[in-house]
Amino acid sequence: MTNIIVIYDTEATCWGKADGTSSWWSEDWQEPEIIQISAIKVETSNFTEIGEPFDVFIKPTINPELSPYCTALTSITDERLDNEGLSFLEASKRFNAYCSAHTPHSYGGDHTVMNYNREELYKLEADIVAFTGANIRELFLKLDPATKDVNSGALSAHFQLAFKANQHYALDDCRSINASLQHFKNHPELRAYFSKTP
Repeated sequence: MTNIIVIYDTEATCWGKADGTSSWWSEDWQEPEIIQISAIKVETSNFTEIGEPFDVFIKPTINPELSPYCTALTSITDERLDNEGLSFLEASKRFNAYCSAHTPHSYGGDHTVMNYNREELYKLEADIVAFTGANIRELFLKLDPATKDVNSGALSAHFQLAFKANQHYALDDCRSINASLQHFKNHPELRAYFSKTP
């Protein structure tokens, strides 16, 4: 049976340590404010992308200027957020409308950090419903346990696929995930997983 799913990815404000690695929000003032939400709709017979993609930027308000580490990692600039950035509330409403009745899937459970933004950072519980979704990373761990150390944008390279992602740019990360699903489209584990997806 063919279903339509949404594959989505997010990017958030982040900082680096002196050694060039992520600080993982270790300082009290560092918060993972979402700055990009991207998504694609995919039919699950051949994992073909259908329709228009969703790609919006969000202007952070707690730490309104991106760190050099964040810009280098994501390729997102302050100028782009100043020119194109929406509020988290508006971006979330548009994302929910895009998903409509289709199940959203992320690689690692991005709905968790989206709910952290909704509830802890912006106090929007009365304005938007809680985000839900499936963590497709669990499927990839069954298909190939070696993906436990592979991020979503690196999946296509891990499987030596033609698609070349700009890693940590959310729309490319979505397409890296989908290219990897296409790679396994006839695998019984994958077929069983999506036969249960409404």
